[in-house]
Amino acid sequence: MCSSDLNITDDGGASVSARGVCWDTSSGPTTDSNKTTDGSGSGTFSSNLAGLTPGTTFYVRAYATNSEGTGYGNELSFTTPVTLPTLTTIEITEISENSASSGGSIIHSGGAPVTARGVCWSTVTGPSVSDAHTTDGEGGGFFTSQITGLTANTKYYVRAYATNSAGTGYGDELGFTTNAAPIVIPTIVTSSITGITSTTANGGGNITNDGGSAVITSGVCWGTSPYPTITGKKTTDGSSTGIFASVLTELTGNTKYYVRAYATNSVGTAYGDDVTFTTAAAVIPAISTE
Repeated sequence: MCSSDLNITDDGGASVSARGVCWDTSSGPTTDSNKTTDGSGSGTFSSNLAGLTPGTTFYVRAYATNSEGTGYGNELSFTTPVTLPTLTTIEITEISENSASSGGSIIHSGGAPVTARGVCWSTVTGPSVSDAHTTDGEGGGFFTSQITGLTANTKYYVRAYATNSAGTGYGDELGFTTNAAPIVIPTIVTSSITGITSTTANGGGNITNDGGSAVITSGVCWGTSPYPTITGKKTTDGSSTGIFASVLTELTGNTKYYVRAYATNSVGTAYGDDVTFTTAAAVIPAISTE
């Protein structure tokens, strides 16, 4: 809105029936353009110009109408200041455990070119461009955004943004929750075999991910054929993630063994890579006759 004070110094010999100001974005505005209606009569009056566009030059003239016609004052011009862009946030769709789609619609540029736009998001309300955000070109209109790098089963808040020379404007805030990650078998690595004797050895594993369900049991399994399973020889070494140690017993001397770490959750049993080792040769007992 813009205000102006004006003065009708001469009614032209007939009473003034209408007065106000008229304005346009081109020179020479008339009462056929935008105008105010501010009473009648001579003297000083004020006008408020409303509905102006930011960052735009307008031309203004006062007018007064009597029975002979309409007279106009001298022309003035002014430029409205640039404001922040106005925009809306597009509905969140295509939600998965680690991504989603959104975007925005720029209603008005604020009177200056939009130099950056996208969406920003956070796990707390009021996300801004200082948080995670996309960069989806420039200019007005509709745009789409791909939100990535999210954490499963987590609530996020999203706002579209647009930046011009006045700063950054934001759309309305929307919230969504990512899908829960599907439960899978654990991820596990088999440890190297150490401390090898003719009948025992040391092994173990490292459960790096429980697959989304608690580990029920873990250990190592072994045999003389590749890819042993828990249906054969095995240890039972706890139910937590991370590194665990195992002791292999009742081995036969000078024999090649295959070993795999295992971990079981509600979905099933996962195995680490196959590791091989050969037991030491058994030695003949030492005995003396007296």
